[in-house]
Amino acid sequence: MSTSSLVLVVDDEPSICWALEKMLVGEGHRVITASSAEEGLRLAAEHQPAMVILDVRLPKEDGISALPKFLAATPHCSVVIITAFGDLETAVAAVKNGATDYLTKPFKLEDALRTCRSALRKSLTQNAVSLTASSTHVSPPTGPMVIDQSVLIGVSPAMQQVFRQIALVADSDLSVLVTGETGTGKELVAAAIHRHSRRSEQTYIPIAPVTLNPELIESELFGHVKGAFTGANEDRAGLFERAEGGTILLDEIGELPLGTQVKLLRVLEQGQYCRVGEVVPRTADVRIIAATNCDLHDSVGSGEFREDLFHRLTGVQIHLPPLRDRTEDIEPLCRHFLAAMNYGFDGDPLDKSLLAELRVRPWHGNIRELKNAVGHAAVVARGRSLLVEDFPSPKPGRDHGGASPPTHLDRATRSWTQQTIDNCDGDLTDLHAKFLAAAEPSLLAVVLQVTGGNRAKAAEILGIHRGTLRDRLRVYGMDETNA
Repeated sequence: MSTSSLVLVVDDEPSICWALEKMLVGEGHRVITASSAEEGLRLAAEHQPAMVILDVRLPKEDGISALPKFLAATPHCSVVIITAFGDLETAVAAVKNGATDYLTKPFKLEDALRTCRSALRKSLTQNAVSLTASSTHVSPPTGPMVIDQSVLIGVSPAMQQVFRQIALVADSDLSVLVTGETGTGKELVAAAIHRHSRRSEQTYIPIAPVTLNPELIESELFGHVKGAFTGANEDRAGLFERAEGGTILLDEIGELPLGTQVKLLRVLEQGQYCRVGEVVPRTADVRIIAATNCDLHDSVGSGEFREDLFHRLTGVQIHLPPLRDRTEDIEPLCRHFLAAMNYGFDGDPLDKSLLAELRVRPWHGNIRELKNAVGHAAVVARGRSLLVEDFPSPKPGRDHGGASPPTHLDRATRSWTQQTIDNCDGDLTDLHAKFLAAAEPSLLAVVLQVTGGNRAKAAEILGIHRGTLRDRLRVYGMDETNA
């Protein structure tokens, strides 16, 4: 960004203010800081900054409730919210109240810089699309976002990114493609988008076309007129007509027949469809969210999915990571499932060693498998703390992305690492050295046993110098081994 701008940072943590100031000054901008919303509002009205970086948790008034005041005081600025909470409700409240974007603490400076550059570009162009003082104030929702007795839970950076995407796209009418493996919660994401959109009071219909009769799928989606085919004894509205003004989730979109894909493309391009047997088109005011667990790029390449429809569906694409890539979320998910079961455990049902084991399981069925496993363990435990043996054995699953299932060594390494981190009481240093001290003696002992104590041969097998081997043996008190 070559244009110098004035940026106001409102945060009561001096280290955050200092880091953001250094970063922005390095970009050629001027920075002023405030430690409260009240002080920040006074500076904003006086100096009219191009961008405000506003923390949620502040000493008196919080950032979410103060956000509309900043937009009223500085009508042409962009506001970036920073929060340590990182839940979906905070993200949606921030965007609905007019924030341009938001960051979750702790954040990387490169991510903050990228977000600030984008926000400043918006504030410096006349065609910026943002909510200002005329925006209707929307109070932040309270409590967890419950949909069909399920809840989107995630403290991991990957899920924070998902929450951010949901918040930014919810109030638009862009079509959305949600991707991810089976059991990752794609329908929950679609329902969350609808819940936080301006269509939230209208109908939301989730449907998997693969579950419909292949001969009648177009009739199910678009309806039919009397006499259109054998058995069509009366006019019938389809799902698109019943969802008028609302949202339709088309799950497993990759299974949609090619003929029906053409008609869906017409809905997306022209906002029109025809009932089966009808000539005059009808207007479709429906937002479409699609979901798939397969790679649609491959389906396009094989001719099984239309490329033009693929591009129309991906106004925004949200990818849900598999559970094995967001292991930080296993504990809060387990606690949520257990709380919903309301079994009344004696003490904490989850100890550190159990959580370490759960984090290294492959979870091929993702959150769905975890939920079922926790339910199984809770029944077996009967109110006591859960044990590893209370859980069903890990289920075999298909190969995801060419990765091999975790080996015994991999599982043992992950378990040791997680337990060491959990038990460090915040004072963890030299983890690599500690791991070597735990694992290397066994390695050396086995190799020396294989070579009959011949250190020269052992060093050759290990790929290290004999002197290095001698030093390692001395460190571990194994130097009595015969040469």
